[in-house]
Amino acid sequence: SLLVSSNSVPFHSSRTLLTQLQGLRIKAKKHRNLGAIRASEADSSTTTTTTSTDVAAERWLLQPVGDGDTSHIGFKVPMPDAFEIASTEVTVGRLPERADMVIPVATVSGLHARIQKKGDSLLVTDLDSTNGTFIDEKRLRSGVVAVASPGSRITFGDTHLAMFRVSKIDTVEAPSKTEESEEKGDSPPLSSAKS
Repeated sequence: SLLVSSNSVPFHSSRTLLTQLQGLRIKAKKHRNLGAIRASEADSSTTTTTTSTDVAAERWLLQPVGDGDTSHIGFKVPMPDAFEIASTEVTVGRLPERADMVIPVATVSGLHARIQKKGDSLLVTDLDSTNGTFIDEKRLRSGVVAVASPGSRITFGDTHLAMFRVSKIDTVEAPSKTEESEEKGDSPPLSSAKS
């Protein structure tokens, strides 16, 4: 009863209070149904109809192109590795338990964006991230699919630490270990984003 007496909601009758509570419960349910859950259900059905072995075999690479400056976050973090998009759809974010492509930078949301392969481009969707997703310099609207072509730059909330150049690798065969190490020199290995 102490909790009820300190509540600032006016109490006229039990029927009015019940109506107010039901209204809140309905609003909460409606809000929960909006967003990525509904979008991913619709997207997954279209993805499965357009997926082919050719799409899965295509290789895309996201190479970090930010300047590595960390002064805006106040502590040093390493630049992310290059990522090969190895499946037809990957999620991007800061948290390994929520994302396939993990960018461990504080300005990247836990679950930031979704990338899907489609023909000669990637389809990028911002998943209501805090700092936004950009293709080149255009901010994406949350939940709206945008196209990234080879040569585009995708930024996941941070131009210094989470900006990547999109490139398509034409060969279907993976390079041998010798070719791979010659191309990269002493750089760290590629991270592979798989769902």
